[in-house]
Amino acid sequence: MCKKTLITALLFTAAVLTANAQLMFRISGGGLEKPSYILGTIHVLSGDLLDSIPAFLEAENQCQQLFVESDVTDQQNKRERQTAGLQLSTLPDGKTISDVLGEERMAILQERLKESCHINLADSAAKNLLHFQPSFFTLSLNIAILMEALQKYPAMRNGNMMDAACMKRAKARGWKVGNLDQIKTSEDLEKNKETLSSIDEQVDSLMALLNNFDERKQKTLKESEEALNIGDYWTAGDFEGFERFIQPANEANPALLTERNKKWMPIIIEAAKEMPTLFVFGAGHLAGPEGVVRMLREAGYNVEQLIYRMARGD
Repeated sequence: MCKKTLITALLFTAAVLTANAQLMFRISGGGLEKPSYILGTIHVLSGDLLDSIPAFLEAENQCQQLFVESDVTDQQNKRERQTAGLQLSTLPDGKTISDVLGEERMAILQERLKESCHINLADSAAKNLLHFQPSFFTLSLNIAILMEALQKYPAMRNGNMMDAACMKRAKARGWKVGNLDQIKTSEDLEKNKETLSSIDEQVDSLMALLNNFDERKQKTLKESEEALNIGDYWTAGDFEGFERFIQPANEANPALLTERNKKWMPIIIEAAKEMPTLFVFGAGHLAGPEGVVRMLREAGYNVEQLIYRMARGD
């Protein structure tokens, strides 16, 4: 997924606090006794919005269980995912990032981490980080840049993200919360290792970021500001416009959206057959010829977008 598209997908506008609609769909037909619902979210949006979305409240009143990409409130699930991530991210044979980079490049990394992430690799508390691959540090620095961009928009940093808020509400109702993404097995991890960039390629990517950090940072901040205009698609419930916007991301990185959609489809269909279900996941998964909306329709289900004016507090 290209960097600009990722930033744009993350930074949908804070203006939705008094907006018109959203990407919400009702699933019916296909032999279902009762409808199920989909809420396509922008992950950084506030969960405080949920009570102002009539279609979401309708879904809550009709459904009996929730399925999300991954239940981030499930501590066991979280631990398992973290363990899987660690297995993929650590350097082989007990090597450290210092061994890989050498003294000069390591000094550049340490300076940037202190400045942007407030991490001191010389501190004993950070010694475990020394065993991570270069890609971990590239990701950490890019996230630090994105977080700086988010600080400009208070509505995006209240800590009550929409997906997590849906999970909390569902559990308060006594619902089962299921996962669309499955925990990776040892066999999956071995396959993933084969597709990872080589350490040399990761070093090249990291050093490209470090050597052009200020320029990259300013470009990212500018792109994040431009991305705010894209929020009009979500707020207006403009699904066609959203599809046009997100399609390049689907094509650039099929593993992120399209391939996961295909794996989700049997889970979605089985859950909807079992009982009325609310599905909550990133809106990007809805769009395109291999998006969840199109695939459900091709499977014989009616998928109707629900557009209401969001309730205002004025």
